[in-house]
This record gives sequence, structure tokens and C-alpha cells, in this order.
Amino acid sequence: MDIIFSAVLIIAGIGLFAMIGADPAAAASPTELGAAFWPQIILGIMIILSVVNIVTSLKKLKADGKTITSEIDVAGFFKSKLFIGMIAVAILALVLPTIGFVPSCILFLIGYGILLKADNIPKLAIVSVLITIVIYILFQGALDIMLPRGTGFFRELALTFEKILPF
Repeated sequence: MDIIFSAVLIIAGIGLFAMIGADPAAAASPTELGAAFWPQIILGIMIILSVVNIVTSLKKLKADGKTITSEIDVAGFFKSKLFIGMIAVAILALVLPTIGFVPSCILFLIGYGILLKADNIPKLAIVSVLITIVIYILFQGALDIMLPRGTGFFRELALTFEKILPF
């Protein structure tokens, strides 16, 4: 199943890479990297790691004397943490514009930690908040990339949070 998932990621990654590169509005200028730079870097890393995953999985299958089809378990996939994690990422993408980066990232990290069976929930919540703050400072401050603020109450919360930070 890893091989199929990685192959889908490679195909989707190549398509998205080409689509982003074809957008003239995202092109780099002499003074700026352009909007396509970071997405293409991330997609490139994803494609490379997916190829490495396929090669590693094929070597493991060969060493175990198995075939690709013997490892396919569709019903098991839909019950797996991987699939639930994919659904969580999709939900994050849907709620991000509405509730903004900070609350959605904190909730996502806590939910994913629970999915991965974190044993200390208060510690998980604290670490989730700290990770969110670090990511926020990195993107908003260092890279000057605006993160979604949300709407209504969540927008006000994000603006208050921005006033606290030193940049």
C-alpha cells in the first residue's frame, strides 16, 4: 500500500509542480523569489522522498519474498491511522480559512497527537501551542508569509496575537 500511495504522491506532485510553474503570476523576479518558489521546493522534496520510499519498500518486499499485490489491503487502509491522518489534513485545509492558522494548527496538532496515542494530554496541548508559535514566528516573522487569520472572532484573536509578537 505504501508503494501505491507513494506513486500517487509522485504523480500528483509532478502535476502540481508543473501547474505552479506554468502560472506567470507566480514567477520569480530579480528581487523576489516568487510565489512558486516554496511550493515547488516542498513538492520537489515530496517527490524525491516518495521515490526513496518506493525503492525502500520494493527492497523490503524482495527481501521478504513478497509481491506488491500481496501487500494490498484496501479495507485495512481505510481503518489505518494513515487514512485518518489524511482526513484530518483535509479537514484542516477546509477550516483553515474560517478559523485561521493559530487555532486550527493547535487543534490539528492535538488531534494528531491523540491519533498517535500520546499518553500525556496536558503536555501534548502545551507542545502543540509551542509548535504553533514557532511555526507562526518562522512564517510570519522570518519569511514574511501571511498565514490565514480566519473570520469574525478568530480574526480578532489572530490580530490580538500579532500585537503580542515583536514584529
